[in-house]
Amino acid sequence: MKKIGLLILLVLSSTICFCQSFSREWVTDSLFRKPESALFDPSQQIVYISNINGEYLAKDGNGFISRIKTNGEIASLKWVDGLDNPQGLGLVGKKLYVADINRVVQINTVTAKIENEFVVDSAKFFNDIATDSNGDIYISDCFGNKIYKISDGKIHVWLDADFLSEPNGLLCTRDNVLLLNMKDKTAYAINKLTKQYRQIFSGIDNLDGIVSDGRNGFFVSGAWQGQIFHVDSAGNKKLVIDVGEEKIITADIEYIANEKLLIVPTLNSTVIGYRLVE
Repeated sequence: MKKIGLLILLVLSSTICFCQSFSREWVTDSLFRKPESALFDPSQQIVYISNINGEYLAKDGNGFISRIKTNGEIASLKWVDGLDNPQGLGLVGKKLYVADINRVVQINTVTAKIENEFVVDSAKFFNDIATDSNGDIYISDCFGNKIYKISDGKIHVWLDADFLSEPNGLLCTRDNVLLLNMKDKTAYAINKLTKQYRQIFSGIDNLDGIVSDGRNGFFVSGAWQGQIFHVDSAGNKKLVIDVGEEKIITADIEYIANEKLLIVPTLNSTVIGYRLVE
C-alpha cells in the first residue's frame, strides 16, 4: 500500500504543471518607459519596476524605478530616477540593488535614496540580480559572460566559465544559483560552494527571467517571443502564457506565490498581472 500511495503521489506531483493556467488580472496605465524587471517587496507589499527609458546601454541618466501595488495601481512612477539602463533587481532587507550597465546601485527602500554603488569598469552589461538568505548578491554580466558577486561590501567575479553563454536570469536557492543562458537557450544549477554545475533544461529562446513557483518548480520567460513557461523540478517545460501574437514582450518576471500573481514587465509602456488558476 505504501508503494501504491507513493506512486499516486508522484503522478499527482507530475501533473501540477499540466493543470496550471493563467488569467489576465490587470494591465497598468501606459505610463512606464521600457519596464524591464519586477521585484516584490513583502515588507512593504509593493512591487519595484525598473524602467530603461531610453536606448539600451546608453548612459543617459533617464532610467528610473517605479513602485506599483499588487492590484496594478501605480504607487509612484518615478520613485528613484537618475539611473542609466536599470535592469535586474535584488532585495536584501531594506536595500534594493539595481543592475545598471557596469554598476550595481544600492537604494535605501525607506528613504528612496541611492546609498552606494559598486562599479566594475570592465563589465559590459549587468543584466539580472539574485540574492540569497545570507545577504549575498549575484549579478550576471550578459555580454561579458561572467557572474559577479557582492559580499562583505565588495564586488568581485564569482564565475568565469566556458558554459556561460550570454547569462541573463538568475535565481538563488539554498544551495545553488540558477542561471539562464540566452545564447545557447539552456538553464543551469550552479552549486554556490563548489561551483559544480548541471543542466536543468534547454530549448527556450530568449531566456530572460526565472522565479520560483512557490513549490519545487519555476516560471521562466522567453522575452522577445512573449512566452512564459512552467518548469518542474525534473526540468519538464510547459507553455503557460503566450502573448506573442499580441506583440507583447515578457521580460524579467516576478511571481508572488501567496497571491498566485505573476507580474510581467513588457519593455513597452505597461506592466501586466496574471492570476494563476488551478
